[in-house]
Amino acid sequence: MGPLIREYRQDDREEVRKIAVEASASAGYPRSDPRLLADLLTNYYLRYEPEHSIVAEVDGRVSGYLLGCLDTRWCRLLKSLLVIPSATIRSLPRGNLGLKELRYLATVIYVSIRGGLRQKSPRGYPAHFHVNVRSDYRGLGTGTSLVERFLDILRENGIPGVHVRVRRGDLKVAEFFKSFGFTRSVGYPVAVSNERGPSVSWSVIYVKEL
Repeated sequence: MGPLIREYRQDDREEVRKIAVEASASAGYPRSDPRLLADLLTNYYLRYEPEHSIVAEVDGRVSGYLLGCLDTRWCRLLKSLLVIPSATIRSLPRGNLGLKELRYLATVIYVSIRGGLRQKSPRGYPAHFHVNVRSDYRGLGTGTSLVERFLDILRENGIPGVHVRVRRGDLKVAEFFKSFGFTRSVGYPVAVSNERGPSVSWSVIYVKEL
């Protein structure tokens, strides 16, 4: 029996945040403050667009999630004005923002100047989402079920197209999205952080017309 795919509820919040932090282990984010990382990854979607977030449940446990947005421009605006400043300020008393994190933020500014950070969605593809599944529940079709449900939500809302971000070289994830009919669009620079410190990498946008 497959997972139950349902709408996000407020009491799912902590489980969604845990999965987000776990899944970010290989994504190049600084991890010295998991609460800050969870805030940056999930707060927009769970606070300002929760009706477009869905979860997978197995035996009463959240096994995965999809956080979606119908208008990336609005998401970017609220993240810049509200989500990122608020999350950063709340993290200061915890004392976890060190030199590595400050260098990462400087790298973010650098790649932004170079045209990175996906400031605009591709024309005709305003929606976006990110999907993650708990490591011990992968291989059960959970990610597929979540994406299929979200694509139905977009069609019901008359959204013309959707895009996703894939790290360059992540062939497994790229093939996953291609299986839904996504095609490669453009690449752009992004900031990543690893044991050697922050650096510049690349991500690729994949798009799908609905």
